[in-house]
Amino acid sequence: MNTSLVSSIGIDVSKSSLSFATLRVDHSAVVKSCPNSEDGIDSMLSFFKECKAGITVPCVIESTGDYHLRCALMVADAGFKVNVINPLITKQYQRVSVRNSKDDSVDAVRLARIGLLEPNLKQFKATKQSIGLKKVVASVGKLDHYKQQLKAHLKQLKDAELLLGMKVNLSQLEKTITSIEKQIDEFEAYIYDHAPKEAIEIANGVRGVSQASVAKVLSLLDGHEFADKHKLVAFTGLDVAARRSGAWKGRERISKRGNPHFRKLLFQMAWGLKQHNIVYREYYQRMRERGKHYFTCLIAVARKFLRFLFAYVWKKSISFS
Repeated sequence: MNTSLVSSIGIDVSKSSLSFATLRVDHSAVVKSCPNSEDGIDSMLSFFKECKAGITVPCVIESTGDYHLRCALMVADAGFKVNVINPLITKQYQRVSVRNSKDDSVDAVRLARIGLLEPNLKQFKATKQSIGLKKVVASVGKLDHYKQQLKAHLKQLKDAELLLGMKVNLSQLEKTITSIEKQIDEFEAYIYDHAPKEAIEIANGVRGVSQASVAKVLSLLDGHEFADKHKLVAFTGLDVAARRSGAWKGRERISKRGNPHFRKLLFQMAWGLKQHNIVYREYYQRMRERGKHYFTCLIAVARKFLRFLFAYVWKKSISFS
């Protein structure tokens, strides 16, 4: 076996498998694959040791929903410097590559090269607890959406009963909705009890937001770094996406990239801020007086809160003390 030192590692993740590349100091690369399972990842880590890959070597993994999390956690727990990157970064390098087709082995090598070319990538620091809380928060959003759908179906069926003079047993559907509501309440209580200290401080210092809501937002943002407040706003999909072609300029809309449940949560928080916080209420009213639609004003309130969040959590330029 070639025992030359490894300079970078790239891991391309899919639902069922991992393709990983060890890039050596002589620029040669060895590419292998394994199942995306605990045993598979253990075998990959053993291979890294055989290759004499030091723990200071960058190990780059592309963010792929939830599929990369187990791999990132286990590799980080083994002591490696793990960098989880946005797929947009990979696409930028793919555009300038002569070979730009989708191939897991090529992608793994590309990720390893990114580790060498991008020395300031953010290190992955998530824990099992923070990832678990993020999954709970995401599930609450989806359960709430499902509950609303079931309630709409229930109303439709009750209307049908009246119109058609038929009798339908809807008790099971009603029990399902009640059960989901109870489950959501239990999850909400857990989120409240396990809120990070920043969520408690913000809820105590900013009138109009709840501890549980702030905890949800911080959980969904956990593990992400933002160079400025605009990057944070763009991450949530509340940034403006202008439509232009030559001299024509279409109506401006938000980009809606990212998690739709996250945006719904931010809109709910914006409503609370508009109702109960004088600073945000006056900000909302000034925009309404300029003729802006109420929904546009709510988006602006949500953006304003995100800018505050950036200053407090990432820039640490605001204090309540």
